[in-house]
Amino acid sequence: MAEQSKKTIEVRGFLHLDAFLRKKYGTIPLILDLDTPTTGIALAEKLKIPLDEIEVIFINGFVHPLDSIIRPGDRMAFLPPGCPGPYRIALGFYSKNQDNEANFKIKKKE
Repeated sequence: MAEQSKKTIEVRGFLHLDAFLRKKYGTIPLILDLDTPTTGIALAEKLKIPLDEIEVIFINGFVHPLDSIIRPGDRMAFLPPGCPGPYRIALGFYSKNQDNEANFKIKKKE
């Protein structure tokens, strides 16, 4: 595997977003030049991924909302809505509120 530059980011997609990125760009991980920080929203728009197809992003292995900052040298991935329940908790989120922001707290039993 080629070494990633500090002026690039590594981009992946989960579920159908993986197939979308492979079809559009040919290879995964997609290595993109990035000189200055950007948001997940701006990156999704650049890659032509509809925002309603993304629930959260991973940055360097941690779950973040879509508007989080991605910096040169980061590894990131887009995760679409629909991830099955047990995986949602294991990945660190469990639902999405009406403002389309991920909720990162594990729901307590009432």
